[in-house]
Amino acid sequence: MTHQEPLDLGATELSATEEERIRREHDLDRPEVFDRRNDVDRRARTRANLLPEELETGSADPEAQAREVLRDSDVRTEVPESAPDTMVERRESGT
Repeated sequence: MTHQEPLDLGATELSATEEERIRREHDLDRPEVFDRRNDVDRRARTRANLLPEELETGSADPEAQAREVLRDSDVRTEVPESAPDTMVERRESGT
């Protein structure tokens, strides 16, 4: 396997110590371990089909594109604090 860049958490409000702990806990600095644990390769192969609107512009590598989308989704699922500007805010009703 070729060297892969660490997975990105996006902008967070985590302290450096907390981010380091999360990166270690979720294998974010070891993408090959993260991918294997989350079965990213198999899932990417099953999702590499382009949508009709994507077919018009094409993709140099639909499987790599699917892999990156899956990784991003898995990181956001495992680490809800990642990319807080894109999180859904949940509020309790006042009643």
